[in-house]
Amino acid sequence: MSKVITRTFHNTARASNGTLKPALRFRDFIQQLKNEGDLVEIEQEIDPILEVGAITRKVYEEKLPAPLFNNLKGHQENLFRILGAPGGLRSGKEDSHARISHHLGLPSNTHVKNIIDYLLEAKTKKPIPPHEVSNKDAPVKENLLQGDDIDLTKLPNPLLHPNDGGKYLQTYGMWVLQTPDKKWTNWSIARGMVVDERHISGLVINPQHIKVVADEWAKIGKGDKIPFALAFGVPPAAILVSSMPIPEGVNESDYIGALLGESLPVVKAETNELMVPATSEIVMEGTLDLNHLTPEGPFGEMHGYVFKGQGHPCPTYTVDSISYRNNSILPVSNPGLAPDETHTFIGTLVSAEAKQIAIEHDLPIIDVFSPYESQALWLVFKVDLKKLQALGTTPESFAKKIGDIYYNHKVASIIHEIILVGDDIDIFDFRKVIWAYTTRHTPHDDQYYFPDVRPFALAPFVSQSPRIKSMKGGKVVTNCIFPQQYEKDIEFTTCEYDTYDTEIKEKVEQNWKAYGYK
Repeated sequence: MSKVITRTFHNTARASNGTLKPALRFRDFIQQLKNEGDLVEIEQEIDPILEVGAITRKVYEEKLPAPLFNNLKGHQENLFRILGAPGGLRSGKEDSHARISHHLGLPSNTHVKNIIDYLLEAKTKKPIPPHEVSNKDAPVKENLLQGDDIDLTKLPNPLLHPNDGGKYLQTYGMWVLQTPDKKWTNWSIARGMVVDERHISGLVINPQHIKVVADEWAKIGKGDKIPFALAFGVPPAAILVSSMPIPEGVNESDYIGALLGESLPVVKAETNELMVPATSEIVMEGTLDLNHLTPEGPFGEMHGYVFKGQGHPCPTYTVDSISYRNNSILPVSNPGLAPDETHTFIGTLVSAEAKQIAIEHDLPIIDVFSPYESQALWLVFKVDLKKLQALGTTPESFAKKIGDIYYNHKVASIIHEIILVGDDIDIFDFRKVIWAYTTRHTPHDDQYYFPDVRPFALAPFVSQSPRIKSMKGGKVVTNCIFPQQYEKDIEFTTCEYDTYDTEIKEKVEQNWKAYGYK
């Protein structure tokens, strides 16, 4: 690459309170991880071909500190370093969700239930739109490449999984698209693979909002020149909200303002009228052509498989401009066996939106959660049994009502099984969920099927079956509430430590070491 334009950046960012900083600025997020011992800076040269991916997968699966690769083989000046596992879990029980919490400006010990409730609370607050800043006040404008000076193939793009169809530059960046009438600006995440020097091939599929916006351009005959921006290392709150299934037509940027109580600084793109987060690490811009299809995939997705050779032609993005910070950092998600961001983010955010729908429909639901172990294919509902009994309903009627509401809503587009459990089950403890699932329903008899709803094309049991052609069915509601509990309480005790009397448990705790245990 050549002819890099450099600019002077004046650090005049508005001050924020210490807790919010990691949510508002990506580099403050990284510093927070470092302060808490949740970051490993790797200075030796690392190959972006599989080595970055292998290290990042090991980090997810063993719940280790996030890796920051400071010396990538083949890196260009200021382009780029890589942060892996930005939304992975920690090994500690009390702060397991710290990285997700810091995306929202919450304390590191925030429980996932409280994260969900915090997201819901923001929906009741007044939206706060972003505010525009000048180029000199936008760190992302420090360097600029344009036109033929751009060569994406010379960047240290990671090949993340064995048998991936190519190098995936875009796994944790934020697409910015706007409807032709400029009434709706959508921020969203969808994967993107480098094709050649100036092109990226990416998924633009239903029910993603990126497809909804793109279709609006196609309707007016401009589906071949849709302006886009792709921002990496955006404010952590922005990337998290970009994963949310929020309603069509809602600007994610305004919701982020409500969430944090502070307006995000944005700056105008170089080649179009789009606004991008001013503190982004890297911003690529250009046009999306729905008619120009290039090979994309396969890619190791959220369900933990790469189906060798099963790529597909996808719409193509042409990159005309790259703005970037000095010593820029590319955040990378490496999906696979849970937990990674495709579960900790998508599962958690779907849970929040699903709980909101329960509130809107006055359903007897206490909490909703998508267990990470389900690879974001399950949604578990904790049902208030007293309120359920007051409805005077039956297992079949209630299950069908739940399925009709959720399986016809975008929030459950990725979900294939909804599980109903009683209010004695901690749905955030997978041991309790799987226990209820295996002991409280009769296969088939307590399962209610929805043959006409749209399945999730990326689910392996859909993509590898004839259902991929019909794109119908494959979704179920499983009732794990005893039939009698729909009418009255039934008495039972569970056989676990917590059910013993306090006196006995205190005696056991006091004598634990005397028994010979450590």
